[in-house]
Amino acid sequence: MEENEVKKYDVVIIGAGLGGLTCGAILAKSGLKTLVIEQHSIPGGYCTSFKRNGFIFDAAVHFSEGLGERGRFYQILKELEVEKEIELHKIDPLYRVFFGDESFSIPADLNEYISMLSKKFPKEEKGISKLFNTIKGLKEEAEKLPNPLLIWDKIFVPLKFPLIFKYYKKTFAEMLADFIEDDKLRSIISSGWPYVGLPPSKVSATQMAGYLYSAHFEGHYYPKGGSQVLANILAKALKKYGGELQLGNKVTKILIENNKAMGVETAKGDKINAKYVVSNADARQTFLKMIEPGKLNSKFLNSLNQMGPSVSFFQVWLGVDMNPRDKGINEYEIFCYPSYDTDHIYDSCLQGKFELGCGINIPTLNDTTLAPDNKHIIGLIYPVPYTYNENWGTENGKKGSSYKKLKDEKMHQLIKTAERVIPELSKHIILSDAATPLTLERYTQNSEGAAYGWASTPDQSGTSRLQPETPVKNLYLAGHWTTSGGGTITVALSGRTTAEMIIKVHSKSPH
Repeated sequence: MEENEVKKYDVVIIGAGLGGLTCGAILAKSGLKTLVIEQHSIPGGYCTSFKRNGFIFDAAVHFSEGLGERGRFYQILKELEVEKEIELHKIDPLYRVFFGDESFSIPADLNEYISMLSKKFPKEEKGISKLFNTIKGLKEEAEKLPNPLLIWDKIFVPLKFPLIFKYYKKTFAEMLADFIEDDKLRSIISSGWPYVGLPPSKVSATQMAGYLYSAHFEGHYYPKGGSQVLANILAKALKKYGGELQLGNKVTKILIENNKAMGVETAKGDKINAKYVVSNADARQTFLKMIEPGKLNSKFLNSLNQMGPSVSFFQVWLGVDMNPRDKGINEYEIFCYPSYDTDHIYDSCLQGKFELGCGINIPTLNDTTLAPDNKHIIGLIYPVPYTYNENWGTENGKKGSSYKKLKDEKMHQLIKTAERVIPELSKHIILSDAATPLTLERYTQNSEGAAYGWASTPDQSGTSRLQPETPVKNLYLAGHWTTSGGGTITVALSGRTTAEMIIKVHSKSPH
């Protein structure tokens, strides 16, 4: 681009996470001149992969929901005419969960899952079926809910959307109490809580119900070649319809005149004019850094400053010269909990008690192409705060020797914890790497390395979350900081919702 040259687009999108890519591809297909700008060297946000010595490791995303032919993510790929370009492995069982010495394999098929739970807890059989029927009902109501929800619509919510009205301010623990009496059963049903970032006593009922719906009604899928493949296919769809993707360039400023978004400026000094701006980036960066002070009203900024980000994760990637199946490990994903007490487990995570449990992920059990012959990948993951041990031993924000020492110490501690399930794991490691919440923040720019945008508490879910439309005209949001929350399917759906809003507004405006 020539110096001082101003490029013009219909839409410029900040961030090439799945929400931004989906939004961009749909807008480009509709005929709008679209540009997606990404500060990283690859597209995908959390849905990226990296290579080390013949191993392909996933940065954060372990699977995607809804990629089967009945799934909502599949429908998006079909709409973009790229659904045949991805080869998928269906994950079944979804995971194995250990509660101390007891373990359960969680089947993907809902009927099989209900049958398994009913056999183990015969007195709860009716409640189990009612719970999953309610989860299905919540999803059906959510699909009919107008977006955005206007004051007129809100009047009719109790009549038209009784389940949403009943549960939208409740926790999942409160919802479970309506159907299930046995504490152990409640813990088993909630055992996938790390996928939403909060235990049942704290997570929004609708958020957890949404995860359970996508898991058991639509399924978990893994793209052959790693999670980067999914991001690359959406980037390909964007370009196929004439959209542009600019990597390695960071948006530093959203241009606003008379409370209307007019375009963006980048770190490279590019000025890009656009009729509409979509931020798929971190919400705090969007409103507190990219927008000049004084451009937003104080009421909105106060409410933004009161919102809290989700938990982050400490992650370990291992290349091993062993076959986990020889140790009796056949599940793609494993949760190791010390007990059935989910609140105690979550509190332990906040305190950084790495010795008590962890998540284990073995993608090579589904996709052998990710590792050299006769080798496997084992990922370890642990929910932990950004602030742990004074921001991971950093000094004035700088990662010195104490940061590296702490990171290494916690990696070995997590490996030791995983050896309860995979004996002698440490003897078979040929490659290792680790990431703290600070690493996640550096690569994705998500505040505090937040894994799911805002924490999905009842008061930060649904209409209480940031909406696609913002107080600034023609500035929109997509991604996990918005209405739907975290997860691959939710961010893709948020991208589609935002794209459809812009297409509708654009069709009515004089060009």
